[in-house]
Amino acid sequence: MTSKAEASVFWPGITNDIRATRANCSHCNRMAPSQAALPPTPPTLSEYPFQCICADYFHYHGCNYLVIIDRYSNWPIVERAKDGAQGLITVLRRTFATYGISDELSSDGGPEFEAHSSRQFLQDWGVHHRLSSVAFPHSNCRAEVGVKTVKRLITGNTGKDGAIDIDAFQKAILQYRNTPDPTTKLSPAMCIFGRPTKDLIPILPGKYHPHQTWRESLRLREEALRQRHMSHQDQWSEHTRALTPLSTGDRVRIQNQTGPHPHKWDRTGIVIEVRQFHQYLIRIDGSGRQTLRNRKFLRKYIPVHPPAKRRSIMEDIAYLPPTSSPDGIPPSTSSPDDISPTTSPPTCLPPDTPGPDVNTTNPP
Repeated sequence: MTSKAEASVFWPGITNDIRATRANCSHCNRMAPSQAALPPTPPTLSEYPFQCICADYFHYHGCNYLVIIDRYSNWPIVERAKDGAQGLITVLRRTFATYGISDELSSDGGPEFEAHSSRQFLQDWGVHHRLSSVAFPHSNCRAEVGVKTVKRLITGNTGKDGAIDIDAFQKAILQYRNTPDPTTKLSPAMCIFGRPTKDLIPILPGKYHPHQTWRESLRLREEALRQRHMSHQDQWSEHTRALTPLSTGDRVRIQNQTGPHPHKWDRTGIVIEVRQFHQYLIRIDGSGRQTLRNRKFLRKYIPVHPPAKRRSIMEDIAYLPPTSSPDGIPPSTSSPDDISPTTSPPTCLPPDTPGPDVNTTNPP
């Protein structure tokens, strides 16, 4: 515009007059081209895991999801979104209780984040809420990248009916948390736990051991606690006595721990299983109920009268009387196949022939 005017006319201050006319033209201002992008701003660097987190919502196949990403380790947390701002507060409270309270939460300022209850919750927990600009998702880029990653995981583990395979999705999340970054060569699990978490892909033995820094911290902790443990050992061992281990089949008395007569040895039972850490599985006499008790509350005894042998159902059936047929004739307990072919049939005597037990001599 300035070049065209200078080619035709000239007066002192022509350039400033043209600029003023352009600045006051509403149509020119409305149709002006977009501005160039600003230089990138260095991101806020976290010093430890979950110091700064990003959160965003997304919609997929009729369901809303909340994604939380840790800036330090890229550890993703995915939750089904529900109950609006109250559901967001529930997820954030659980996240803070598990991984620690964050210093900063970045979001795009959705209605769930801008609700009064959400702002009051973040203020009470001492979390600074950093909002991204409207229609400028690049300011919340870490959360947007996390949303795209989670969307790919969900898409790959969704059935034809649109339902998510929860088991397959959780396995995919586990694999992603164990995948090293191509630049740092560290996975999110390594950044948080100092070691990879066990998943479905086998790795070399010893890889699950913590990092050397963690093991050194563990050694220093054990040395610091050694004196305290040694001083408490005498206190814990006072008034104690080793008890003879029990064996399967031993008869024992059980000390009451509740009820109207605590600390009395009222019930008896039998040891049916021996477990570790001085635990025994007992079957209580009478009710037959099974209970797990410590050796401290069991006392072995020898019964004065041996208990009656436990009979099975088949043994009880043998004592039942035989049932009669409708004609009053008791059923035969033997089948035709039980008759031996070598057994001769009974001998039938003629009608006039006396039996072997009849005396045929005349009386004296």
